[in-house]
Amino acid sequence: MGPRQPAARERGIRLISHETALSTEGIVCTAVSPRVTEWIPDLLAELKPHTERAIRNCTATDPWRASTQLLAETLPEWQTIDKKWTDDVAEAVAYTRAITTLALTYTDTDVDALSTYHQQRHVNLTDTVTTIGTGRGPVNGDLGALANGPVALHRELEDQPEVLTLLLDGDAWTSLTDRRTGVRALAAITVLADGFDVRIVASPAVHRHLSKRYPNWTECHLDLTASRDRSPHNHSTHTVDAAWEAIRDLDTEPGKRRLLGHLNADDARRYRDLSTDPTIDIADGTVSRYVLDLETRELVTIGRRGQHNTVQLTDLGQFAVQRCLDDDYNLVHPDQRRLDERLTGAPQESTSTVSPRRAGRETPTLDERVATTGNPDADDDYVQWLTDPTNSPDQLHERFSTVAHDDAITLVDDQPDSFEDGRVAYLSHTNDETLVVLQWGGPLATLGRLAGALLSKKALSNILTPERLGQEFEAIDDGTQAYPVDRILRRGHQVGWYSDAETTYGAWRERTTTVRDRLLAQVAELTTSDDTAARSELFEDLHGLIASATQLYHAAGIDLTTTLRVPDTDALVRNTTHLQDLCEFLAKTAPKQSVYGIHSGYRMLFEDRPAKLCRRLPAETDHDARMDLTMSWVVAGPTITELHDEITDTLSRELTTVREAIADGTERAPTLEIPVVDGTTYPAIRQVIDEIAMTHDAQWTPRERQRLVRFCLRSFGPADTKQACPYDVVVSLLRALNESRTPTLAAVERAAATLPPERFRPDLTPTATKLYATLLRADGPLGRSELIEQADISASSYDRRLSDVRDLDRVTPVQQGGHRRWTTTTPTPHPKTPPVTAWLPATSDQPVPPLVTHRQSTTPTGPNSPPPDRTGRDDRGGWDRQPPISIPTPSGDADYTIRPMTTTSTSRQPNSHAHQITDTRDHPHDTMTPTPHPTTAVATPQTRLSNGGEQ
Repeated sequence: MGPRQPAARERGIRLISHETALSTEGIVCTAVSPRVTEWIPDLLAELKPHTERAIRNCTATDPWRASTQLLAETLPEWQTIDKKWTDDVAEAVAYTRAITTLALTYTDTDVDALSTYHQQRHVNLTDTVTTIGTGRGPVNGDLGALANGPVALHRELEDQPEVLTLLLDGDAWTSLTDRRTGVRALAAITVLADGFDVRIVASPAVHRHLSKRYPNWTECHLDLTASRDRSPHNHSTHTVDAAWEAIRDLDTEPGKRRLLGHLNADDARRYRDLSTDPTIDIADGTVSRYVLDLETRELVTIGRRGQHNTVQLTDLGQFAVQRCLDDDYNLVHPDQRRLDERLTGAPQESTSTVSPRRAGRETPTLDERVATTGNPDADDDYVQWLTDPTNSPDQLHERFSTVAHDDAITLVDDQPDSFEDGRVAYLSHTNDETLVVLQWGGPLATLGRLAGALLSKKALSNILTPERLGQEFEAIDDGTQAYPVDRILRRGHQVGWYSDAETTYGAWRERTTTVRDRLLAQVAELTTSDDTAARSELFEDLHGLIASATQLYHAAGIDLTTTLRVPDTDALVRNTTHLQDLCEFLAKTAPKQSVYGIHSGYRMLFEDRPAKLCRRLPAETDHDARMDLTMSWVVAGPTITELHDEITDTLSRELTTVREAIADGTERAPTLEIPVVDGTTYPAIRQVIDEIAMTHDAQWTPRERQRLVRFCLRSFGPADTKQACPYDVVVSLLRALNESRTPTLAAVERAAATLPPERFRPDLTPTATKLYATLLRADGPLGRSELIEQADISASSYDRRLSDVRDLDRVTPVQQGGHRRWTTTTPTPHPKTPPVTAWLPATSDQPVPPLVTHRQSTTPTGPNSPPPDRTGRDDRGGWDRQPPISIPTPSGDADYTIRPMTTTSTSRQPNSHAHQITDTRDHPHDTMTPTPHPTTAVATPQTRLSNGGEQ
């Protein structure tokens, strides 16, 4: 340990470099990676003797009494009997008991000389004090245990903080793919800084990487010396620019603004009180995430010493709330005159360019519009229109519909705002397409919302109308005249609650709405009930009602897509039960929405009740026949694609449970495939671009489309991944198409610059994104003062971030009037861009198929024809599956195959008559050369089965 420097110590985080006078003294932890379980235990082991010494210096009583006295100081409410302990509190109590026992019982003791009992006890106590806060401690506590345990203890016992020097592992940080892991490690460092003098050693390359990937945390903790307006502990003097800079990015975060507005600098509020405050209206799992973000902006401070974490405004936060928020918690720039001028001025002189996004914008973003549901308990509806059906649908409908892959579950990484009221569901429809958008609220509540939307008054009055279905459902006749319509609906599509008394539209609607209302009332009663039997029966009824509805939509020729929004994926992943609920919801609901011609797929494959099996029309299963889904799914949320394997595995297990007659080869049935598609990959983004090109007749060449895909992957996804948010792709292309029938790449990037800064170029810091977007939207070169004004940033932010912007390919300096100004140039193709032939078929003698949208059928459907291929994937260039790989079976009675799937297969393989699940995660290929890879597959019987018949 180096020489002590008491005068230089202070609690907090500081970066050590050649420019600082700080030394790497104290406890040194090397190779600090983003995974806290790899270095926190080593750090705590190094800290252990220092903690023991500090305890011995302050007390000499017996361990139990000493630990009780310490807990009274560090966790004042730990003995409250009317409140349950959290895991963090329980683990902090265990830590304090253990470290006090080690300090006062095993002082200067040779462990090897102890009895076997005491040796084992010493090992157990040491394990307790070195695993706290890692998720592997006594009760799996999180960082709150670390804050309430060793951090609170050292803060209480030491006036001069212990020095912790952390040497960051550069390779581990720069190669990290899961950003959440890095966020948790940085949060752990922040927690340590509340009780210790934390000094970070990082190379310039790692520092730059952290600045780009974690800009808020880096600016708060590592850039303090370069900031003129910020100080880690003193906010006695504030400027308008400092307050505005700290809060202005919250223009798209209404929940955080409401939270700020309900805090003050004098009284601390507990997280629990905030989550139950109806005027704030923030979910329990969201409060801590919001507070941590506000802490990095230095707007709030967190009290971690009590039994429950508390939060209150800093002086800067108080200043920002008073000067920058109005009574409705909307952002208002302190210089209102300047803001008014910016809002009322013409956004663009030229009508041929995309209008810029204005600072303090008057209209909300598309996602904000969706999240603003209103209150159904007041005057708003539980089912609302996404777009007004009486007007032409705007970008919202295409934004949600284009990203969906037909007959699949599509996963989309997005940052959706939470609904103001999660009970609301949205409907949107065109002549042949209907969308449902709703928020995940648990399996039972979500099923209820979906049923309520599909059979709502709006849906029955505008979509499933008597004009579309017919007064006696005659409009859904399949054209074969083989069966009466009522028989097709009842015994083919298996539409429930459709008896001989409900064969007219009016009678069916009255019966259906009665059933709908009864089941929704039960949802309200049983969502939180422990009555397993009643819940199980309600699940069955809701699944039947939804399956009946989707079969009717399908019979009427309407494509259905449901978008399920999961705003807080992190909270879902942390709770194993909730994660399993989502996976099982998809696995049990999606297969029920299957169809083969006029036949219910679920009744053909899975139903095993004799009474139900008797009520089926005879089905002629064609060779290598496949089923369609009556409803496609999109699941959107932060890092939702990381749940791909969990969803795939659960769905695979569900699809293996076919009826015994099919499994043993007695009965023949079509194949049911439900691909789980990563909607952020290269092929998925290419499909989005192709569909928009076809829909809007954009005449992009193959090379231009290839460049557009690469631009999207670079502009709408994290820097260290080859992924993009397809929602941002759709919106940018549509905005560019408003200005030109075939916009150039520069025009698309200019349109993308109108997106919120957190959605465009997330590899840059928000300030750098604003500067770059301002240059893209400008009609000419801009100087320093113009950039600061138009980007609405502070001068200090401009000085810090200009270097990030000027390094971009399109940004170049020019001289005008003796002053340097900045402008953007027209993008040029990269010299390594592959030739256009990379997009053409592998052999020249094969004709190029026409461009077909994935929602357009190219083959007839019917009980005697294979179902149409509605995947919309590109068949060109060898995207076929590999041949089946036969494996022996234990019984020898049936031949089972495991099929290695390619990511976008549309070819048919012979001799497959059961179900399987396809893994469609894609790896980007610059030339789009297909590369088959083995994926999750389900063994499927290949013996020929006999037809089932109606009895």
